[in-house]
Amino acid sequence: MAARNYPPDNSDEPQSAPGSARAREFGVPHPNDVGIVQKAVTWARWILTALTVVYCLSLLAILYGIEFHAEEHQFLSTMMYVPPWAWLLPIIPLGGLAIFLYARLLIPLALCLPVIVIGFMDLRWHSWPPPFNPSFKIVTNNIGQSHKTSYKDFADLQKADIIALQDANASARGPEIAKDHPDKFVVGKDQFVLVSKFPIRAADALPMPDPADPRQRVAAWFEVDVNGKTILVFVVHMPTPRDQLEAMKSPSALTAALGKTSGHSGKIREQNASFFKTQQELARQMVQITRQAKVPFIVCGDFNVPTHGLIYRLYRESWTEAFNERGQGAGATFPGDASLPAWLRLDNIYCSKTGLRPIHAEVEEGRQSQHRCMAATFEFTDGIRR
Repeated sequence: MAARNYPPDNSDEPQSAPGSARAREFGVPHPNDVGIVQKAVTWARWILTALTVVYCLSLLAILYGIEFHAEEHQFLSTMMYVPPWAWLLPIIPLGGLAIFLYARLLIPLALCLPVIVIGFMDLRWHSWPPPFNPSFKIVTNNIGQSHKTSYKDFADLQKADIIALQDANASARGPEIAKDHPDKFVVGKDQFVLVSKFPIRAADALPMPDPADPRQRVAAWFEVDVNGKTILVFVVHMPTPRDQLEAMKSPSALTAALGKTSGHSGKIREQNASFFKTQQELARQMVQITRQAKVPFIVCGDFNVPTHGLIYRLYRESWTEAFNERGQGAGATFPGDASLPAWLRLDNIYCSKTGLRPIHAEVEEGRQSQHRCMAATFEFTDGIRR
């Protein structure tokens, strides 16, 4: 049955010729206008989706590189010192646009938050069990740039049994530190001073010169008698990457990171590679020395490496990190004098994998010192090697 040919609603209105566009009606968008808006929205969504994918994949690639290859690449070696929350800043504009253009993109952006906050920031929420065996507490601090503030209040609050100080200039400041602790044993070697309520039987600096100042050593050891049980306390102050980080402010640093090997860019690349190669060698030496220890030991101080990268992984695989086992929060100790909250755990305390067990770890808060103190409590375990 053929369809009826109904007349137009407005028979008096002139009709469009076949094949021509219909005249625009009042209040109704023209089809061409709708097409332009839709195309603009579609293109905006595609661009936003591409930017979101690039951000998410780049974030994962950079975090992986920092974790496993940081010291081998100039860009990554610098990025591991960047505040971790800086990697989340692109989420602000991308998320704002996604709300209006393509809300589904909020899902991958939201997944980036736990990757950084829970994974990369290395947050810890451990309990502090009471000791079942004899225990002792140690506090460590780099006092070189403390801005006339003192570690002593925190050490007294913690009731520290042992205090390990770096950048203390034992020959010059040793007597002053001993005067502050008249009831304890105080021994200084090179830039290191150890304060202990337990007898210090022997001590010496390790033959590991600081590349920036060969007259200064980067580590020392102290033999301590803890209620009849011998332990070794290794105190370290590894070289600072300050010069390498400052060099990244130069325009040549960008071309150096992109692979340029000539001119000032080449010099920056060479200095960066040399520094981190030396840093890794010193770390390997330190680990090798502790492997020769016949008694339980502590390794503490200013390691000048964050909790990412090859060097940190070497430390953590060779020793037991107190804060990783018994810390709470981020455990950041540096920079304590910045306008932003501290974001790097450069100062740390480790123990041997046998003979000792961490039951507490805590970082000082609030003091306007470049390096803040870290405290840790260790208890002796069965099978102590004497």
